[in-house]
Amino acid sequence: QTKFDRNDVDSKNMNDYIFNCDLLIIDDLGSEYTNAFIAAQFFTCINERLIHKKSTIISTNLSLESLANLYTERSFSRITSSYALLKIIGDDIRIKEKIKK
Repeated sequence: QTKFDRNDVDSKNMNDYIFNCDLLIIDDLGSEYTNAFIAAQFFTCINERLIHKKSTIISTNLSLESLANLYTERSFSRITSSYALLKIIGDDIRIKEKIKK
């Protein structure tokens, strides 16, 4: 949590960068440890980016149901109503490579 302390200069710079970069890619959403603080920060991030019309790509292995259970209802609502949802089906490359060895 100290990394996201609003009074910390580095945190303010990081938040500014995350909120304002032209394209933010959030890879493997849901693989991190999630608690109420993380869920609130995630909502703030996607909400700020939507307000300022900044592009965001989010990848996850979670189902929509799991996503709804892991993050706040407001986050889930923003994602499902404001993003194009694409289901990509295929084999896990890491597992395929491991089997080859």
